[in-house]
Amino acid sequence: MFFYLSKILLFLLKPLIWVLGVLLSAIWTKDESKRKRRLIIASLLLFLLSNNFLVNEAFLIYEDRDKTELDSSYEVGLVLGGFSKEDTSLNRTVFFEANDRLMQALRAYKKGLIKKIMISSGNASVFHTQLKEGDAVHNFLLEIGVPDSAIIVENQSRNTLENIQFSRRILDSLGVKSKILVFTSAWHIPRTRLCTNNQMDADFFATNHFGDPKRDYTPANLLVPTAKAISNIEILLKEIVGYVFYLFKVS
Repeated sequence: MFFYLSKILLFLLKPLIWVLGVLLSAIWTKDESKRKRRLIIASLLLFLLSNNFLVNEAFLIYEDRDKTELDSSYEVGLVLGGFSKEDTSLNRTVFFEANDRLMQALRAYKKGLIKKIMISSGNASVFHTQLKEGDAVHNFLLEIGVPDSAIIVENQSRNTLENIQFSRRILDSLGVKSKILVFTSAWHIPRTRLCTNNQMDADFFATNHFGDPKRDYTPANLLVPTAKAISNIEILLKEIVGYVFYLFKVS
């Protein structure tokens, strides 16, 4: 039930849905003063949600930048999914923007800072549940020369909490008791850290940051709306709502 409710909630969190809702209410109302007020609200809402500078500031506040470089070694580096899928038409694994999670884990593995790479991801799709991201990444790692003995796969999880819970069970079965290094996006760490409480002793390596400390004060960045800002703020809203939900679920 939680899985399907979360899918509906994620749809309702889309910023353009909000703007469209206000615009439609403006069209339907017969009160001219309400129409003008709602059009102003829709315009202001669109400006705030599509403003690069404001969205960047929001990410700088929310993102967790625990570790960006490593100063010690770990037995297992846990890579949280959500960055790839098995493309059956191309017959290969394809990657999305958050694939920096895997790239940084590979870098750590090649430098000898983690002994094994663990991939945690099943399939969050409602329909194509037979395609497991963990298996797709496993195949990719084998193709690029990572030995099977250095790969651990968890392919049943559908969300962050299950990532941690199911991974912990596998690590326990393998006798791994040492601290784990979790690779995930900087904006995903707050929710992941919450899920690891009382579940896993872990450090976090922050990847693919959206917030840039080198602020851009050019007129274009301050004033011109962009689709990228809307896309990014949608991710942030999802994370904040997920954090609040997990705050009650895991407490």
